[in-house]
Amino acid sequence: MSVDDVKRTVELGNEAVRQGCQILEQALAEAEEAGALARATMHDSTHDEVEKAKAKLDSLEREVELAIRRFEAAVQNANEYVAKL
Repeated sequence: MSVDDVKRTVELGNEAVRQGCQILEQALAEAEEAGALARATMHDSTHDEVEKAKAKLDSLEREVELAIRRFEAAVQNANEYVAKL
């Protein structure tokens, strides 16, 4: 495999990661919207199951944000690798 082949393969991977980021960002926006509606519905409740649901919503949002950051870091690392070739 030539250096140009490697660069092209990395760019194709980066494009896949960018598309994955877009999907995750859309999922995060929808999760945040659903979470806001759920929180508004549950706002006065202190029931244990409601508290667990709120915590799961928070966890979901954090995990998606972390995944997006990992994807962005992967693209940056790949670009740095290509620059060194």
